[in-house]
Amino acid sequence: MSNIKLKNIFNLRKLMKKKCIDGYIIPHHDENFSEYVPKNKERLYWISGFSGSAGTLFIAQNQILLFTDGRYILQAKNQTKSLTCKIINTAEYTLLDFLKDNQSKSNSIGIESKTISFSEYYNISNVISKSTIKLKIINNNLIDFIWKRKLNTQDASKIFFLSQKYCGESIKKKLTKASNYLLKEKADFIFTQNSESIAWLFNMRGNDLPHTPLVFCSALIGKNQQKLFFEDKNVPEKVKKQFPKQTDIYSYSEMNKVLKSSCKSSKVIIDQKKLSLFNYNLLKKITKTLLVRDDVLLSYRSIKNSIEIECSKKAHLFDAVSLCKFLYWYKCYNGTLSELDVVNKINTLRKENDYFISPSFPTIAGAGKNGAIIHYQPNKKTNKNITNNDILLLDSGGQYFYGTTDVTRTITRKKNIAKKNIIHDYTIVLKSHINVNLCKFPQGTPGSFLDSTARKILWDNGEDFAHSTGHGVGFCLNVHEGPFSISLKNLSPIYEKMIFSNEPGLYKTGKYGIRIENLVYNKIKYFNKKAFLTLETLTLVPYEKELIDVSLLNLVEKNWLNNYHKNVIKNVSPYLNNKEKKWLKIQCKKI
Repeated sequence: MSNIKLKNIFNLRKLMKKKCIDGYIIPHHDENFSEYVPKNKERLYWISGFSGSAGTLFIAQNQILLFTDGRYILQAKNQTKSLTCKIINTAEYTLLDFLKDNQSKSNSIGIESKTISFSEYYNISNVISKSTIKLKIINNNLIDFIWKRKLNTQDASKIFFLSQKYCGESIKKKLTKASNYLLKEKADFIFTQNSESIAWLFNMRGNDLPHTPLVFCSALIGKNQQKLFFEDKNVPEKVKKQFPKQTDIYSYSEMNKVLKSSCKSSKVIIDQKKLSLFNYNLLKKITKTLLVRDDVLLSYRSIKNSIEIECSKKAHLFDAVSLCKFLYWYKCYNGTLSELDVVNKINTLRKENDYFISPSFPTIAGAGKNGAIIHYQPNKKTNKNITNNDILLLDSGGQYFYGTTDVTRTITRKKNIAKKNIIHDYTIVLKSHINVNLCKFPQGTPGSFLDSTARKILWDNGEDFAHSTGHGVGFCLNVHEGPFSISLKNLSPIYEKMIFSNEPGLYKTGKYGIRIENLVYNKIKYFNKKAFLTLETLTLVPYEKELIDVSLLNLVEKNWLNNYHKNVIKNVSPYLNNKEKKWLKIQCKKI
C-alpha cells in the first residue's frame, strides 16, 4: 500500500512540474461537496491513504501537509506514516495560516475549480492577494489524469421517492415554501448543487453513496418551474413521472446550455459555501445578479415536522431492538471476537428489519487502544481481537424509511473487569451526557451553550474531547446535518423539532476511548408561563452498568438514568426473546 501511494505522489508531482505548478490543494470532498464521497471520487484517500471525512492535503515538490480536525489526528498519522506527511490540527493552524506564513515565496498553487467552493477560493485568493503566490485555476482535476477508473457511476434507475406517510410533507408543499422564499427575496431562481437539500425538496432518495440514500444532482429552483441535472443521462421515464409536471430533467452535460436559456438577466440565489468555483464562474457569465445567501432548504429540512418526529421514534425502536440483541449476544459469546466480528454482527441484525435501507455510516468499533482513535473503523489490516479486559467503543447507526439513527455505547464483555480509572472516566462522560439532557433553554439559543454545558464536568476533572458534542441529523438522509451543531464555535440557533446527537467523550491515547451518544429532539415546555426548549430522547439502548460509579451520580442524575432505563424496558422488551428480556432487566436495574 505505501509503495503504491508513494508512486501516486511521484506521478502527481511529475504532472505538477509539467503544468508549472509548485503546490496543489486536494480537499476531501468531491464535486458534490457532501461529507462522504463515493469510492471513485475519494481522491484524497487515493493519493495519501487518509480515509477520514474531513481533510485537505497540500502537496509540493518538497513537502506534504495534511490539515484535519481533532477527530482524525491519530488516524491521519497512522494512515500516512510512510509518506513523510506532516499532520496539522486545523483547530491550531489552517491551510490559510500556512499560506499567510509563506507569502514571500514565488509559487504557483493549483486548485481545481470543481472541487473547491467559491467561498474557499475567495478566502485563499484574499490571503495571497498581496503576495507573490499565483493561483492557477484548473478545470480538470490533476489526479484524474493519473488515477484510471470509471468516473460516471450514477444509476438513475435506483432513484426512489419517500411516501408522505414517512416524510410528512408533499413535494408541492415544499416547493411552495421555496417559491415564497424567492418572492420574499425578490429573486427568480435558487441554484443549488447541495444534493441533500434537493433530496429533501423532492422527497427523493437514491444509492449514490453506500451509507446515505442520496442521488447526486444540481437544481435550478424557480417560482413555477424546476430544472434538475443528473450525472446519469438516462433517467427512466417511470422516475421522471414522479416529479411535479413543471420539473424538467437534464444531464450535467446540458447544464451550461439550460442555464444560459433560463437565467439570462435573472436574479439567482446561491450558497457560496456549497457552490463550486466552476459553477460560480458559469453563472457569473450568464447573469450579473447573484445573491449570496445561506441555503434556505437546509434551514427548512433541519426542523422536522411532527410526522418525521413520530416516524423517527419508530426508527429508533427498530434500531434499539437490533442493538439490544447485539449487546446480549456480545456479553454471552464465549469464543474469541474481533472488531470486524462486531461490525458484521450489528450490520446483520439491522438488516433483519424490513424498513432498513443501509448503515448510516461505516461502523466504528474500537477495542482497547483503538477506541482512542475517535473515528476508527476496523479493516483486515487493523482488526483487533477483543480481550476480556478491553472496553469497546461502538458507534453505529442505520438508515430506515422511518428515519436515520446514530448511537454510541462503550461496553465491556465480562463483569467486574474494568479498572477504577476507566469506571471513573466513563461515569464523568455519562454525567456530561445527562447534563445536556437535563437542559432547558429559550428557543434560538446557539449550540455553543449546550457544548459548554457538556464540557464543564469534564473540564472540572481536567479532561476534554477533540470533537463537537453533537450534530444535526437528517431524515432518511445524511447522518450529519447542519446548520446547527453542538460545538463551541457554532452560533446557529436551536429550534423546536430539531433532531441532533448528544455525544461527549474522553480519549486516552494508546489506552482506551469512551463516548456515549443518544439522538434527541427539541420540545417546547412552559415554565413560569414562559416557553423553553427541553430535550426528548429518541435512542432506546441501555448504558453500561458495569462502568458506572453510582457514588459519583447525584439524585437528579440517578432519577434521569432510572427513568431512561424504565422507558427502554417498556418499549424494547416486547420485541426480545425471554433470555434477552431477562438480560435487559438486569442491565436496566434501578440504581
